[in-house]
Amino acid sequence: MTRLQAGFLLALFMLSLNLLLPLMGGRWMDATSALYERDEDLLERSELLLSALVDGETGQRGFVISGREDFLSPLYQGYAEVDQLLQELQILLADDPKLLGQLEALRPVLAEQRTYFDGVIGLRREQGMQAASELISQGRGKRLMDSIRLQVDHMQGELKSRMTVLEQRREWQQQIVMGLLVLIAILDLAVIALLFHFTFRTLREGKKSRQALQSLSEQLSSGMQRLELRNREISLLSRMAGALHSITRFDECYSIVGRFAEQLFPQNTGSLTLYHPSRDVLEDVAHWGNWTQGSELFEPHSCWAIRRGQSHQVADPSKDLLCPHLEGTPMAAHSYVCVPLMAQGEPLGVLTLAGENPADLELAEAFAEQVSLGVSNLSLRESLRQQSLVDALTGLHNRRFLDETLRRELLRASRKQSAVAVVLLDVDHFKRFNDTFGHEAGDLVLRNLALEMKRNVRTSDLACRYGGEEFALVMPEISREDAIDRCEALRVAVSRLQVRYGGQPLGPINISLGLAWFPEDGSEMDRLLHAADTALYQAKRTGRNRLCIYSREMDGAEEAPSS
Repeated sequence: MTRLQAGFLLALFMLSLNLLLPLMGGRWMDATSALYERDEDLLERSELLLSALVDGETGQRGFVISGREDFLSPLYQGYAEVDQLLQELQILLADDPKLLGQLEALRPVLAEQRTYFDGVIGLRREQGMQAASELISQGRGKRLMDSIRLQVDHMQGELKSRMTVLEQRREWQQQIVMGLLVLIAILDLAVIALLFHFTFRTLREGKKSRQALQSLSEQLSSGMQRLELRNREISLLSRMAGALHSITRFDECYSIVGRFAEQLFPQNTGSLTLYHPSRDVLEDVAHWGNWTQGSELFEPHSCWAIRRGQSHQVADPSKDLLCPHLEGTPMAAHSYVCVPLMAQGEPLGVLTLAGENPADLELAEAFAEQVSLGVSNLSLRESLRQQSLVDALTGLHNRRFLDETLRRELLRASRKQSAVAVVLLDVDHFKRFNDTFGHEAGDLVLRNLALEMKRNVRTSDLACRYGGEEFALVMPEISREDAIDRCEALRVAVSRLQVRYGGQPLGPINISLGLAWFPEDGSEMDRLLHAADTALYQAKRTGRNRLCIYSREMDGAEEAPSS
């Protein structure tokens, strides 16, 4: 056998090794990767299970707070997701006794939690929010959720530990395969050195391999940069969501949105427009970058995103549909995107981003979603706050608001060494309106009295419904003469009211007023209100339809006659 023949035989043997080694090594590593992917899938499903439970708990809490049945949708959807995930996990863990045992131990806790949720919901429906809140305050739901989290954490810890071992195994498998490949490559070079006419071909293949590795390295570097950018965006969105969750004023909300928008979209200018309370126009509440809009108000049909209920992206202003609210502005000269802000199926406004570089639509929609949640939650909190502090019949503040505000006013007046006038007033012979014309006529009298109070007080004054037909006025930093003049003006204005109910005049309406002063008549709120009430009783005793100013001689008098 000649050396050339031996060289060819050796080349054929090396070629066989070159073919078999990657195939066998790939199967070896694929087996490890399959185990890793299986554990990774189990970990993801366990996280989805925990997320479904959290969503269900949030839906149950929302129903307890609001009493709205649609808040239970996440709970029932979470039930279905949990059942499906448990079934899938049981199938996947059929050959894994340890994790299967942990899963079986989790089932009774989930069943107990579901029974607890159903009990809270039933209690809320039958006995109301207070009874359900008392049951929740016992902490059983938190203990169940903590137990579930602990057991899921044990499962996830076991899976992560296995994945770490598999990842290490895959790394040393790769090192072994790479080492063998390097060894084969060296042998290939030795064989090619014996076979001179294959030398240049080998060099060309080596050059191509280096170029491929360089391209792969560049792609990996670019991918890492994109991953870092995405992590930064997610972090900013999370921080913004946390900030929006803790604010109490809309101006703070708009400021936060503008600040985070500048960081998330540094190459784009933009604005946030929300529906006016009248719901017929949208108004600009925040903008950033070099935003210059011709009008701060526009109608809903002037934006394609609002019309269609989905994002509207314009890549080429000369070809795509332009929103009328941007026509004639510098933003319409470049690409832009309008993303509608939605909350529970209702439009809240629109987010607009423009610039020479198109905005990331996925990021813009995620940003709009977080802003929608923040604005919606703030609106809900403000609505609940107004309902708790405003009297529904008259539109004036209620007794609770008076108690909170009067204490602050007295503290402020004490620091400034200024006077505060406190007035209690009620309608004379109010029972006559209810008995003669009905309670709706009485309510009409109270609403008209409230309107006159709003017309006859200063912006800094506080008008409240104290209870029944009794009202209160707090006038800070006012002289005695001005306070008396305002009370008399209100009394005269009420006496001139011509109120009709069902086409029939209700007759004359008169009020009696009692006036007390801080600090002369009392330095504490309760004492001051008692003094004003005593003066009001004196006005009743002395003929009604008059103003009485408190004096200490009134304390020994008998109680006033009925209204």
